[in-house]
Amino acid sequence: MKHLETTYKTHDGIELYLQAWMVDVPKASLLLVHGLGEHSSRYLHLVEKLHASGVSVFTFDGRGHGKSVKGDPTAFFESYEDYLRDIDSLFGKVKSYVPGVPAFIYGHSMGGGLVAAYVLKYNPDTKGVILSSPAIKEAEGTSKTLIAMSSVISKYFPKLKALKLDAQKISRIPAEVEKYLNDPLVYTDAVPARTGYELLQMMRFIQANASKFKLPVLLIHGSDDGLTNPKGSELLYEKATSADKTLKVFPGGFHELINDLDREEVIKLIVAWIGSRFIDPYSKG
Repeated sequence: MKHLETTYKTHDGIELYLQAWMVDVPKASLLLVHGLGEHSSRYLHLVEKLHASGVSVFTFDGRGHGKSVKGDPTAFFESYEDYLRDIDSLFGKVKSYVPGVPAFIYGHSMGGGLVAAYVLKYNPDTKGVILSSPAIKEAEGTSKTLIAMSSVISKYFPKLKALKLDAQKISRIPAEVEKYLNDPLVYTDAVPARTGYELLQMMRFIQANASKFKLPVLLIHGSDDGLTNPKGSELLYEKATSADKTLKVFPGGFHELINDLDREEVIKLIVAWIGSRFIDPYSKG
């Protein structure tokens, strides 16, 4: 695989780490948006399968994440709207680098929520959207007092470490959890208050506008996901007005489906869904 690395300066002067795996004669392109606390290099096994099917894959380490941070990752960003602007700029680059073929967008967890919000705000020219365990609905039983206080804490103590996520819930495979915990580019500390507040605003926006979602979409979620609420995927699936929409819930599945017990089936589903939505230029008839 031809692997490219570079950086991109955002509208507000942040340098983001970008990478791409290029196909010589691509049939499609895809922008991949990673989840909270992690980074883009954790998707290489999915990239390999997509690349083999003719898809050039572009991705980046988001604000406060991975190699886009000088020093240790922080998972901090000021505004989810800034993140959406990053996605828009980078999706534009994908379409200019690989012109004339269908372009797709993939988002996982926080990245899934961001991609859903991006679709609703920007209405991008994409052939389809894949949302993996997207952050669309807050966890069941989230304290209303905590939600009410979050705006104040976010304003006055934006970098306060507010919410610790349980890494054991990412996968039912112990080796995958260990790999996650031992990765120096993964942020495993408590989520900063501003980041958490902005993600809450993002989820509220998606919930209020879900019926305006019209693009082809594949939603995948594990029924036992303890980090993002599967009911968020159900909500978007039910309210979206897309003529082409699919929801696949994996029984017993944890948060990172491509790193969980059903990973082969999950990756096969993703690759097949994308592949069925672009025309193979080598096919006869």
